[in-house]
Amino acid sequence: MAVAQTNGGFRTLLKKRNFVRLWLAQLISMTVFNATNYALIVLIGKITSSSIMIGLVIICFSLPAILIGAPAGVFVDRMNKRRVMWLSNCVRAIIMFFFVLILFADRSSVLIPIYLLTFLLSAVGQFFSPAEGSAIPLLVSEQELTPALSLFNITFMLSQALGYILLAPIALSVLPTFKLIGINIDPFVQLNALIAILYLVCAVLIISIPKSSLTQTQLQHKGTPDIATQTLSVFRTVWDETMQGWRFIHKRKMLLLAVIQLSFAGVLILVIGQLSLTIVTQMLGMPANMMAFVFAPAGIGLVLGSVLMPRVLQRIGQSRTVLIGTTVMALAMTLAPLATLLIHQLMPHTWNQNPLLLIIVGVLMFFAGISLDCVNIPAQASMQERSPDWIKGRVLSLQLVLYNACAIPIILFTGAVTDLFRVDRVLYLIAICVFAFGIWGLSYERRHINDRSQEDHQADKEPMKQALSSHNV
Repeated sequence: MAVAQTNGGFRTLLKKRNFVRLWLAQLISMTVFNATNYALIVLIGKITSSSIMIGLVIICFSLPAILIGAPAGVFVDRMNKRRVMWLSNCVRAIIMFFFVLILFADRSSVLIPIYLLTFLLSAVGQFFSPAEGSAIPLLVSEQELTPALSLFNITFMLSQALGYILLAPIALSVLPTFKLIGINIDPFVQLNALIAILYLVCAVLIISIPKSSLTQTQLQHKGTPDIATQTLSVFRTVWDETMQGWRFIHKRKMLLLAVIQLSFAGVLILVIGQLSLTIVTQMLGMPANMMAFVFAPAGIGLVLGSVLMPRVLQRIGQSRTVLIGTTVMALAMTLAPLATLLIHQLMPHTWNQNPLLLIIVGVLMFFAGISLDCVNIPAQASMQERSPDWIKGRVLSLQLVLYNACAIPIILFTGAVTDLFRVDRVLYLIAICVFAFGIWGLSYERRHINDRSQEDHQADKEPMKQALSSHNV
């Protein structure tokens, strides 16, 4: 599909009420999810001042994907998408209200409950994410799918900027602490209460979508079985269907590459989030409340890159785009600590107050945000296009399993190394890994370049499978 049609496609999509409801639910839910991540990083950082403890809360977000991510994908493929998304948002709202309650206690004594609720919040999200991804092609035509995926990609990046840079930082900085019936209501309590309410808004948006709009016609039976019957049926076949999903991905080398690249981009975002507080306070010598300001250019780059990426992909192709993205990211992560060191040497007394430092770091963060799009968006689009509707939920869930399985040891290692050594050395190490991954991805694609046409031909031959798009990213 020509890129020129994308903008027109956006206008057409925004006239579809049911699609707009799903899109708004994604925008709100992802925004508050990222706001929750930011608030937890700041809260744990204030309580413990430890990168490892901050890493543990990120692991609590990651572990559920390994434990239940694959079965959740099987459930999603077999169950009503609308029901799954509605229940997910309702349960997440309840969990956030529990967050509000435990924050009334002594903060130093509620670390375990915080980690537990974080785990539960992520576990529920394992059902929402693949259900939402599987619902997109059910609400649009084949011709509208590419702009729909592009819009959801843009929204995904925008939600990170809104959650990390606007909602959570502004709420924690601006909201006043006051007393209600003798109880202190601080910004953390107010933010979590707001997030709970917004999850309920998402539930209302989902339930307002008609049942018929989210029914897979190729798998539709006479009547929809009750939830107990659906659940028992899923339990009987969960292992077989999970392994079927793994085999489906493994046999399709280009799909496997997209899954690995998307997982890599996700892990990289988690690692940057883990190190963000340390980068601001230790490397840049600034107060913690400057974190949102320092990383704001990265959010701008993410959003701008999402808009420009379809045209970039058309001009230079997927493999070159990913290689350029990893190269630019590696350069940004190398130059940021080097620039800080240089300014520190030139101005030893006022180095962290020099506006030149903020400008240099801001420019590097901006290009880092765009470079993440160069990896994330091509991989996500390729994975969507190469995953037929009948197995899409499993593919999306298994990608989350791989992403989180890799994230846990990397986050633990990063936290330990950061606590033992300076954060600038950790950034140099990450830069080397990012560049090496880009070279490996290009080499892998060239080795399996002939598999691309064979996989597309096989997808056309198999019954019950519908390719999401006729063009390759």
